[in-house]
Amino acid sequence: MRLIYLRTLTFSLFMFVSTFSFGQIVAWQFATPEPSTGRERTAKATTNDDNLEQSLLTRGPSAIAKQGNGRGFSGNFPVNGNMDEAKASGAYYEFKIKAKPGYKFSLTTLNAVLRSQPESAHIYRWTYSLDGKNFKSLGTSDVTISNFHNNGVKQPGISLAGYKDLQNVPSDVTISFRLYAWGGTNNTGSAIAFGFGKSSAAGSNVIAVDGKVIPAK
Repeated sequence: MRLIYLRTLTFSLFMFVSTFSFGQIVAWQFATPEPSTGRERTAKATTNDDNLEQSLLTRGPSAIAKQGNGRGFSGNFPVNGNMDEAKASGAYYEFKIKAKPGYKFSLTTLNAVLRSQPESAHIYRWTYSLDGKNFKSLGTSDVTISNFHNNGVKQPGISLAGYKDLQNVPSDVTISFRLYAWGGTNNTGSAIAFGFGKSSAAGSNVIAVDGKVIPAK
């Protein structure tokens, strides 16, 4: 009888740990069930943990949805020379992560496939905010994209585990992520789009956040 109890307890603990282990909690792909045009104003996360509110990818006022990017999400950015100018003009993409009541989350990694063109914005920096107004930079430096592959290029992942603000986040706090980009050389033409690269036809993710969502108590 004791052996059966111990086996049951061990299995229950295993299931609890498995249920709340680290993994992908929010992600976007733009291929299925219907491929995107790349000009959508917003896009719901296609992977969204059940205990998180629905996350939505949005555009800053200067990320103009104009040129097509099938199975992607992009926009024409203005000519800005640095991050301060990008902030002032609203040249960014944004999404938010918020736990449902009774849960909290911790974040470990942010990955993205970015697509740039020869005359478009090609220098970027991820940022985050606790109040949607004051944004802090992620990573150690700005990143320059030098590969203009049509499908986009997977960027170095950003470790989030060392940011205390992004650990054990309660349901009354919303984390906002913004991707600012600048460095474009032209305001017109057909090679000035910057954004998220193309998903494969099968639906590969081009934005993914890893972490875990657990009960608050």
